[in-house]
Amino acid sequence: MLELSKSEVGQRGREFDVAVIGGGIGGTTLAAILARHGVRVAIIEAGGHPRFAIGESTVPETIVGLRVMAARYDVPELGYLAGHHTLRRKVSTASGVKRNFGFAYHRAGEGFRAEECTMHPTWSPPIGPDSHFFRQDIDAYLFQVALSYGATGLTYTPVTSVEFDADGATIKTATTGDYRAKFIVDAGGMRSVLGEQLDLRVDPPYQTHSRTIFNHFVGVEPFDKVIPSRKEHGMPSPFAQGTLHHIFKGGWAWVIPFDNHIGSTSNLCSVGINLDLDEYPKRDGESPEDEFWAHVNRFPSFQKQMSRAYAVRPYTSSQRSQFSSKQVIGDRWVLLPHASDFIDPLFSSGLAVTTMIINALGHRLIDAVRTDDFSIDRFEYIQTWTKKSFGYYDKLVSYSYTSWDDFDLWNAWHRVWSLATMYGANSQLTALMAFRSSKDERAFDRLEQAPYRGLQAVDNPRFAEMFEAACAAMQSYRDKTIDVAEACHDIHVALCASGLVPSSRWTGWRALDPDNRVPTGKFDMFGMARVLLWGKFASPKHVRGTYFTNGFAEVSKDATKLLLAEASRGLSVGVQAARDMLTYRNRDYRKVGGLD
Repeated sequence: MLELSKSEVGQRGREFDVAVIGGGIGGTTLAAILARHGVRVAIIEAGGHPRFAIGESTVPETIVGLRVMAARYDVPELGYLAGHHTLRRKVSTASGVKRNFGFAYHRAGEGFRAEECTMHPTWSPPIGPDSHFFRQDIDAYLFQVALSYGATGLTYTPVTSVEFDADGATIKTATTGDYRAKFIVDAGGMRSVLGEQLDLRVDPPYQTHSRTIFNHFVGVEPFDKVIPSRKEHGMPSPFAQGTLHHIFKGGWAWVIPFDNHIGSTSNLCSVGINLDLDEYPKRDGESPEDEFWAHVNRFPSFQKQMSRAYAVRPYTSSQRSQFSSKQVIGDRWVLLPHASDFIDPLFSSGLAVTTMIINALGHRLIDAVRTDDFSIDRFEYIQTWTKKSFGYYDKLVSYSYTSWDDFDLWNAWHRVWSLATMYGANSQLTALMAFRSSKDERAFDRLEQAPYRGLQAVDNPRFAEMFEAACAAMQSYRDKTIDVAEACHDIHVALCASGLVPSSRWTGWRALDPDNRVPTGKFDMFGMARVLLWGKFASPKHVRGTYFTNGFAEVSKDATKLLLAEASRGLSVGVQAARDMLTYRNRDYRKVGGLD
């Protein structure tokens, strides 16, 4: 379906089951799911597409979550975003590849030390690798997907107010009049319409106090080009092929390249600096651009990486990145996570929480429309797990800022996140593989049952106990009652006691060895098989049968399909080029239009 012009709106109707305010990645994903299942849904967007947005880096829980929703709701286009190869082939050649999370520690005035870096590899094909979303392509694509399933798209239509009554709501707009909907989803981000209208915003109850300065650049050098060789730093993957985090006392910077793979059509790189507000209060009269470069120039290796870079847009800065809402749900409305709360860009938590909540919200809204029952109780899960997720990430991020006082402290602390990432992604993958084996949609119900709820294994009692012990160690360090060495020791004791760390003998993991700075090893096919075997045959009872239960056969099938698809694409492109040299005649339109 095409986007409606203003004149067509009056002819096609103004009443919907669900109105989604905001046409970004979250709102359009939910709208596509709802429209696919016959829900009359409108996307009401104040701007248009394509448009600039950040939230560019995916994590394993995000891409597996997209695969889950593609299968659960029969929207295969969501699956195209879940791995870089299909993303590049079907959606956006301007998006980058993310084969790792790289972390490089810096001291002001000193060059990068090769021994002071860590890395968490992302999953290899066919599950991964992760991606750097060029958001103007991704958001526009998802908007079109939603329209293709029957959603109504209203762009350049700012919402001025929403008036609720017993049967739903009237949405008033500045440009095209009023609309009716039985239920409102606010996907408007920090400037949420309902957040302001219903006075939902509260002072953030979070420990994290940070702010951000960011932009897109051309001319950013690969970090690997300006630092010691791989032989010296020992990381398994080039930093330039992932999301690079420059970490330093009181802050960090992201470097997210979109031009880091063969076939990229982009020259851009996203760079943002995040600063603890207590360590780096904003100085009066200093422009975002001046402050950005002042911090870059503090660190010689970062400065060298940025020596030829220049910005392609005005710089953007925040007063404080964190915001919060007292309620996520209400009578006939819900806020998506990015309209409700935010912590910090670290660990790309925003997209991961949004994906998890949309999966839980989609079937609730479909059932609510079918039964005409929009009672608040139906959506209580959304309130609970949105807030729990942001509460967890607040602790994870806040103590990460603390850990950057000393590289050894970060080297211990980041193992907690690495372990959580593996278990969190495997929870979703377990449900997906169970569905693919059984074709029974009830397989997805486990994602809302213990210990699979939420993200990062927060619902697992063993992980929760370990996490709280590690947090206690970090807090004791913060309170100056223990030193760095004692905090590192306590974190490693908590990791060991959890029984969650895979055996090094079975998997090659050395997560309990502080000298190993890639604690999870590699997630290639061989590495994944070793972890699966450990989980099935050698893991503790609290792991066995709950995680790593199945999936290798399905993953092997996916690997074969991916290899064939990539090979076929290469051959097909070559054949098309040869044909076009000889004749104008072709039948491509039939293939594109699904006629063959």
